[in-house]
Amino acid sequence: MAQPAEIDLRTFPAWERPDQVRKALDRLPTGGSLTLITENEPRALSVRISQERPDRFVMEARRIASRMWHLRLTPRAGEQTDRNSASQHLSRCSAFAGVDAEVREELGAAAVWQTGRRGQTLVAENADWPFMGVVTEGIVARANGGGRERERILYEIFPYELFGVAEYFDRGLKMARIAVFSKSAHVLKLPWEAVSRVAAGYPALTNALGIVLAQRVRLLADALSVQGSLPILGRIAKVLLPYAMHERGLVQASASLSTITQSQIAAAGGTVKEVAARAIAELEFRNALRREHGHIRYLDREVLLELIRDVS
Repeated sequence: MAQPAEIDLRTFPAWERPDQVRKALDRLPTGGSLTLITENEPRALSVRISQERPDRFVMEARRIASRMWHLRLTPRAGEQTDRNSASQHLSRCSAFAGVDAEVREELGAAAVWQTGRRGQTLVAENADWPFMGVVTEGIVARANGGGRERERILYEIFPYELFGVAEYFDRGLKMARIAVFSKSAHVLKLPWEAVSRVAAGYPALTNALGIVLAQRVRLLADALSVQGSLPILGRIAKVLLPYAMHERGLVQASASLSTITQSQIAAAGGTVKEVAARAIAELEFRNALRREHGHIRYLDREVLLELIRDVS
């Protein structure tokens, strides 16, 4: 079995990192895995890898500590099934990737599909929702407030990430509202009983779900810290940073950013639309971003990082 490789990308300028990753993947032996270490959430890096090497790897990002993230790339095993089947979607999810294909087929057969459009509530707070959710397309978010209260987005949940894990463990009611963050989203709902049956035969699955839960706690703590301590300019820069690619200067942002509204950016920054709009205009003045037809299309990762460091 090939030994896992590791690269600390923090030692390279951001614009050199994509090439370093390409070279490392080209050298990776068959069946080998790779862990990339970064100081910020490696969302844009994982998007770039998926674009250049589609369906090659299962990717798992973990926040290890302040200014330390691990992005683990594990080769995917080929399966002779429909690419859009429930089983294939589960094989792209790090928690379920280690389960046998036949078992994933059984789990997928028990799953229920759910689709929603922007702003739609998929799961209400305090709902009796006996499922674990897997996002297969689009972005959903954990939201608090709404209605007469100001809505706050505490974190986003991207494709092949899970939600509803805490409630699976304690069989409690839903702790927060889950809403569609992008233009639309597709979710695979896994019944608790089906997941429990699989976990009984695969103890590693319970451990993987525990890691997902721990990561959610870290993200939640980070979101509350940012919304409670950073000034508004830093908060909006922090919201935009995961969508900024690693090239030098103003470059096209991750495509998913174009589906997100200014109101949603405001909610993710813990503020209101008018305040967020002023911050976005200031960021554009500072060449951290560029808009086209009212949408943020280009981001400069290094300028965003500098602004966040300056105000932290």
